[in-house]
Amino acid sequence: MLQHLFEQCTDYAIMTDGHPPLPSAAAEEFLALPEGKTIEDKFIFGLFTPDENLIGMLESIRHYPDYKSWWIGLMMLAPEHRTKGLGSQFYQAYESWVTQQQAQYVFLAVLEENQLGFAFWQKQGFEVIRIAPPQQFGNKLHQRYVLRREVGDTVSL
Repeated sequence: MLQHLFEQCTDYAIMTDGHPPLPSAAAEEFLALPEGKTIEDKFIFGLFTPDENLIGMLESIRHYPDYKSWWIGLMMLAPEHRTKGLGSQFYQAYESWVTQQQAQYVFLAVLEENQLGFAFWQKQGFEVIRIAPPQQFGNKLHQRYVLRREVGDTVSL
């Protein structure tokens, strides 16, 4: 099911890696972790239609880059479901959930080339905190914007 979503989002794979998604893309997504994190820190959320078709996913790491933060590694929506407000609703549901987990911040990185994604995340209230050094993804080298959004109640009494 997740592999099918990756294949539907070939436009993103080509922008990111310079080629369509590999047959192992979904399996690799379940195993990809930043240094120092374990599989118990990884959460993959699915967005389904009423008839149980997977149309979106959001991959996240808890307590990264620090204990009070969560990191979104990837969010994808099938092309025919984009620009309808579903991405915003999906993210807002995620944000509500991580806030219940005592998160204070959500971080993510957006490829400089992904201007539509960058605009989407800014609309969600994320702000650029730094520009990461270029990194190789597949056949392409990308500069990335690292963004952050404050989500939890951080007011001290």
